[in-house]
Amino acid sequence: MGQGLPPEVPWVTFPMDLFQHPDSDVPGFIGPKMSDIISCLTIWQPELTYTAGQMITHAPITITGKTYPEAYRNLQNTMLSRNWGDGLPVNPATQEAIQWMMTGVPAGKQLNDPIGNDGKVSPKRGVLTYEVLAACMAMAGGRPEYMPVAIAACEIIIAQQDTTLSSSMSAYPITLVSGPIAKEIRLSSGFGLFGPDPNYPAGSAIKRCLWLVHQGAGGLVAGGGTIAQYGYMRPGICFAENEAGLPPAWPSYAEERYRRPSGTNSVTYGISRGGAIRDFTHRGAGNEPSHEIELIESFDRFASTVKSIPSSGVPRDVAGSSLMWLMNSAIAGDMVANGYSKESIKTTAAERLWYLLGEVIDRTGIRRAIEESGADMGSDLLQKFRLCTNPENIHLVVAGGDHPSRSCVIPSWTPHQNLEIVLPESWEDLLYNAERDLGPAPD
Repeated sequence: MGQGLPPEVPWVTFPMDLFQHPDSDVPGFIGPKMSDIISCLTIWQPELTYTAGQMITHAPITITGKTYPEAYRNLQNTMLSRNWGDGLPVNPATQEAIQWMMTGVPAGKQLNDPIGNDGKVSPKRGVLTYEVLAACMAMAGGRPEYMPVAIAACEIIIAQQDTTLSSSMSAYPITLVSGPIAKEIRLSSGFGLFGPDPNYPAGSAIKRCLWLVHQGAGGLVAGGGTIAQYGYMRPGICFAENEAGLPPAWPSYAEERYRRPSGTNSVTYGISRGGAIRDFTHRGAGNEPSHEIELIESFDRFASTVKSIPSSGVPRDVAGSSLMWLMNSAIAGDMVANGYSKESIKTTAAERLWYLLGEVIDRTGIRRAIEESGADMGSDLLQKFRLCTNPENIHLVVAGGDHPSRSCVIPSWTPHQNLEIVLPESWEDLLYNAERDLGPAPD
């Protein structure tokens, strides 16, 4: 359907075993289906006649019920039976709701316009239009002021055409928002960073909307369009950097990585390729000889956490995988007050990331990777093998509740791209309406 075929195109289905196992009996599955394939290619005729190039549209479905509660239940059942929902209750994407979401779209964008170059979302490559995105945002319980963030993220998704989310690993999407728009739309950068949070509802709605895009247009239904053996952390996370809490001379993530001028609204979208978020203790037990030593030991706790994160048991190269280190403003400020900078923090952390030969001698996967790198193993059990030779593989972001006790690591972070957010002409009206509906935004 994403390639322009009508929804009524004939289907020939095969057991999932055809794709799941390297020793699957492919001829044994295809052979009995061959007559069905030939029939669909030579005999089948659509019930309706379509004009070449005509956009296929259908009337909206109608949900009925004797009472409002019954109609609501019928709505949820319909969404689940068609794989339109995500397993949680959804809001109805009525024409009125879609038109409301479209007020958050920049001028000149029409309902049926594809987003990005061609609007195709991998792996199914279904076409994502502004109307479809507005429907996803409505179903996710979002608001129109969230749409500019979702549009920028979707443009990255479409441009990248990454199929990692369809693999067997438990990869999940990450949306990082920079600029004043985060505070304006009530997107969390502090306590309860990943939500849910009634005071900062934007992150929960945006990440769910983007997952409905991946699921609907991209076909990422577990066990079908995606293997997703465990699928944890989905639908992913959406949050903002605490730019107001940055220490002096500390560039924001968008400034450092993408040279965005300070105050620019932008979205960085990427994927963690598996592994749950790991937090670790920044503060020590309190019996350290000095606070300086306590800070030094916090790098060791960081390194211990990173080394415990599985990456198929093998560092892919000597430099290791990139990761995101979330450090709140209280900790970042403490570090700066004790002589560290953003760059020296990353450098010091990278220097702690190594394996000893004695640690890996019985771990065949890691040992094999070290041998493949050309390193001389020797027999010195205290010989160090660097896990991170490039400090820039540590993406340091200031976010999270300002309590000086804990930081966290997001493993295998692969940022795809950063795009500037385009606001609609009615932006101030949308923010006025949000304050009318939700009350004053939290400080």
